[in-house]
Amino acid sequence: MAFLKTVATELYNIHRAHLHRLLVVFPNRRQSIFFRHYFLQVAEPPAFMPQMLTIEQLVAQSAAMPAADSLLQSFELYKAYKTICLEEGEEASGLPDYEQFFPIGETLLKDFSEMDAYLLNVSEVCSVLYNIETIEKAFDQLSEEQKSFLKQFWASVTHKGAAQERFLKLWKRLPAIYQLFHQQLEAIGFTTLGKSYRSLATNKHSPPEFSGGWQHVAFVGFNAFNKAEETFLQQWQSTGFASLWFDADEYYLSDKKQEAGYFLRRNLEKIQLKNELPVLNRIRNHPNTITVKAVQGHTAQAKIIADWLQLFPPGNPIETSAILLADESLILPVLQSLPGNDIPVNVTMGYPLQQTAVFSFFNLYFTIQADLAKNRWLNLHFELVQEWLHHPLCDLPEEFRLGLLQKIVQQVLVRVPLKMLFKKSAITDLVLLKINAEADVFGRLRQMFQIMQQQPALQDDALLQGAIVGAWQVLQTAEPLFEQLKPTPSLNLVVQVLRRHLSTITIPFEGEPLSGIQVMGLLESRGLDFKHILILGAAEGTLPRINAPQTFLPDGVRRAFGLPVPEFQDAIFAYTFYRLLHRCETMQLAYNALVSDNGTGEPSRFIQQLQFETNIPFRFEHPGTVVKPSALPVISIEKTPEIFRFLNKYLLSEKPVSVSPSQVNTYISCRLQYFFKYLASLKKPDTLSEEVDAATLGSIVHEIMEQLYARLKDHQGDWMVTKDSINWMRQQVGLVIEPAFRKVWMNNKPSSPIEFIGLLEVIKQVVEKYVEGFLAIDETHTPFTVESLEVTLPQPFAIQMGNQQKKLLLNGKIDRVDEKDGLYRMVDYKTGGDKTAFHDVESLFERDGKKQNKAALQTLIYSWMFQKQFPQHKRFEPALVPLREINKTTGDTRLVMNSMKTAVTADNVNDILLDVEENLRLVLQEIFDPSVPFDQTTNPKICEYCDYKGICKRC
Repeated sequence: MAFLKTVATELYNIHRAHLHRLLVVFPNRRQSIFFRHYFLQVAEPPAFMPQMLTIEQLVAQSAAMPAADSLLQSFELYKAYKTICLEEGEEASGLPDYEQFFPIGETLLKDFSEMDAYLLNVSEVCSVLYNIETIEKAFDQLSEEQKSFLKQFWASVTHKGAAQERFLKLWKRLPAIYQLFHQQLEAIGFTTLGKSYRSLATNKHSPPEFSGGWQHVAFVGFNAFNKAEETFLQQWQSTGFASLWFDADEYYLSDKKQEAGYFLRRNLEKIQLKNELPVLNRIRNHPNTITVKAVQGHTAQAKIIADWLQLFPPGNPIETSAILLADESLILPVLQSLPGNDIPVNVTMGYPLQQTAVFSFFNLYFTIQADLAKNRWLNLHFELVQEWLHHPLCDLPEEFRLGLLQKIVQQVLVRVPLKMLFKKSAITDLVLLKINAEADVFGRLRQMFQIMQQQPALQDDALLQGAIVGAWQVLQTAEPLFEQLKPTPSLNLVVQVLRRHLSTITIPFEGEPLSGIQVMGLLESRGLDFKHILILGAAEGTLPRINAPQTFLPDGVRRAFGLPVPEFQDAIFAYTFYRLLHRCETMQLAYNALVSDNGTGEPSRFIQQLQFETNIPFRFEHPGTVVKPSALPVISIEKTPEIFRFLNKYLLSEKPVSVSPSQVNTYISCRLQYFFKYLASLKKPDTLSEEVDAATLGSIVHEIMEQLYARLKDHQGDWMVTKDSINWMRQQVGLVIEPAFRKVWMNNKPSSPIEFIGLLEVIKQVVEKYVEGFLAIDETHTPFTVESLEVTLPQPFAIQMGNQQKKLLLNGKIDRVDEKDGLYRMVDYKTGGDKTAFHDVESLFERDGKKQNKAALQTLIYSWMFQKQFPQHKRFEPALVPLREINKTTGDTRLVMNSMKTAVTADNVNDILLDVEENLRLVLQEIFDPSVPFDQTTNPKICEYCDYKGICKRC
């Protein structure tokens, strides 16, 4: 028989004559639902249903005043803190404002509540933090061990720094702050739950005076009590007003070393409470095997649910089964792994509002407001606009959203004008309307949530409807409290407090609470029994789960005064876990076996304790996914007649498509990439980024250099470049920066002025450094004359196709042609990591890429075209200017062929270009060779930055 059914039967038999005066108290609400179910089974009609409360409800009901909301408590605590500090001579200007005090206040409230619940004298607790002598004089009631804890703490702060001095100064004031805080709450008709605990424990009146006529109170399913609970339970049980119903097993109760029995032993032996039920003896000789599964990965634990469901013995109702989460962060993967409608499921934990679209909308809204507040233009950063357009709560028509997303990319709208979004939908207008005062926040949010709730698309979404209602309730509670705060709180504080409150809200799932498999947190299972149990998150570190207490009280002080310490959490988790074995028939546990920063990859020590101390049979499994790797298919495009129709566009005709040196380099690197890019014309999806990639940065630098030299000709009337010319161009850089950015980065699209702030300012400075570097190199070559800028060099090129000779059109654009002392240079600026040195001509055409130098080959092909187009210029040479490599002192821009240990000069360039022409012809003929497919490269390094690696999957 289930524990709660046993208790229901006993209480009915004992109190059947006055059930209407019986109160049953539980640790949490979940037990009362099951108790009601069992009570209806055992009670003979007609019968009254006993009243049921949680213990916190009982304490709150006993108080003369209601407990204040946590936010109201925080405000009142700050007022008390400020008053005491001013009374003690602190300057108002030196005190923290409420925004700074808020996180400190939350911790102080928790400490005050604990000290109240454990019936401690706040003055005594605080005094040990600034006067060591009080340990011997004022705390005679403490044991030597407790005094030792305090002395160890004080020894650690003997040499106090400034921060510790401020800490101790605060604690010296805390008793006065505590007293004033409670006086202020009482003056407005409120108290705290901790104070209610203290009052109930110290109340000498008989319980019926506040109980409304209860004749008896039964406390069911408890384990650990605080000091106040121990006190009034001891009093009530001694008078017969209360009874306690513990669920305990001999295995952990009689063994002093078992942490699971720590609180029960304390209750029965030290506090002298009496258990109305006999102690069980089932765990040690539990007959059924416990299965422990070590899975690879955090979310992988949820994937064993399907297999677990297949193991249910026939005839067992599904309601006797439960999935318990020792790690409650598994709720989402569990929800995604639950069966469909064939098997009913009841989720008791609730869905975190923090993981809904309502919470993400809240964050996005205030991010948008922050952006609107700091810019002087009526526009919004494109990433925020895109995020809103993709948001599930966005009420803009889908067609309009898609069109605007496309327009943002096409027009390079880094800052999107608000006029493009206004007057298109109600919520969007409110989202983009700038908040002028912090007081407007609540009204604006309420207005938007009201519109959202009425949207037809959300009418059937119970989860989002619940999230909107939960957020609405937080606003309703917080608004009047903020109105009391003077001076008016900042928007940042309002957002911080609201976000913290919203993150604590959970949305209950709809469903029959006693129907189907129960899914709940491990601690929710207190007092409940299931025949078939699956526990997820059963790793050391999550079972037991240890959370560092949010407190200002040092560990030594907490131990000395009997306040909760980490070992208490261990004991509570241990009892909750072991109690599940009292009546279950099958149990499976799963844990993440992967070692990470968040886990050791080991099963809970509770499992190992049971394995070595009991006769329970264990089976350890390591389920895994069967992986059958298969080789990726090789992609090879044969040159079919259809492919040749694409290739023929390069053959000379009325309107031939030219072949550039860049295309040649691409083909040499990877034939398949060449096919995707130039024949299939597969383009990267258009995206907009505020960052400037390396290629765009290089284009901007090239554009600036071109504009500078163009301006120089207008300024001088000619293109004779001297040192003075270079200095003049340096002064013009600032004037051409924005036009160059607009032309290259924004495609000359009209937009708001470019704001060079943040990362864009850094990129602008990098561009300026590059330009200065190129000007410095050009200065070493002065005086020279510019012949042309951005010179195009179209040149026919003959290839052999079978028995026929065909011609292609080579074309390219060199940055500049200049002349000095009869020597012409083809100048090509490079902003990347290019080098001027190459091994030999043949290496430039190697397919493995180890010796390939794309910049050198490109420059040599330009030189070949220059040679053919301008045969009158007998003396010429290529000039490659890779800024990162060039010595800015010498400014030597000549290519260097390492195999000959010589530079490429006007004296040897013709011989070298003969070799380039021969190898280039072989490559171009291969492109048209039917027997050579467009296949993948053999060098995976080439794939690293390839735009098509997602299609090719070569690496």
